Amino acid sequence: MGVELFGDWERVRHLLEDQPGARLALAIRQATVKAAILLVREIQRGIRSQAPGGQPFVQLAASTIARKHSSKALIDTGFLINSITHRILKDQAFVGLLKTTVSRDGESVANIGAVMEYGATIPMPNGTTIIIPARPFLHPVMTQHKAAILKLYRDALKTALLE
Repeated sequence: MGVELFGDWERVRHLLEDQPGARLALAIRQATVKAAILLVREIQRGIRSQAPGGQPFVQLAASTIARKHSSKALIDTGFLINSITHRILKDQAFVGLLKTTVSRDGESVANIGAVMEYGATIPMPNGTTIIIPARPFLHPVMTQHKAAILKLYRDALKTALLE
C-alpha cells in the first residue's frame, strides 16, 4: 500500500519553487500596516464618539465639566487624540501613545493615557483623594476589531499563497 497524492501538486511545487517566503513576508507586513492604521482610526473615532469599542465612557464629574466647559472625556486640547499613532516593526505593530510624546506642559502623554485607560487614585497633600475612573479607549477597540484584523491577515496570506 503506497501513498496516494491528490490535489494540484504541480501548482504546490510551482508555488514553493517561486520563493513564497518573500511573498508571505510582504503580505504579512502589508496586513500589519493595514491593521495598525485601522486601529489608530477606530481608537480616535471611539474617543470622539465617547464610546470606544462600543463601550461608553464613565461620565465626567460635574466639577470637571465646569472646569473644562465640556462634558467630553479625553478631549481637552486634542493633543491626546492626535498623539495616538502606530509604528511598524518588521511583522509587528505598536498602536497607542509613544512614551517619548510629551504634552505642552511636559507631561508624558503615555502616562496620561494609562491613567485614562486604567483609572487612578491620587492622594492629595491636603488629605483628600482624587479618584479618576477608568475610561478605556485602547483595549475595547482592539477587542472589537479583532475579527477584522484576523481577516486582514487571512486574506493577505491567502492572496500571497494563491498568486
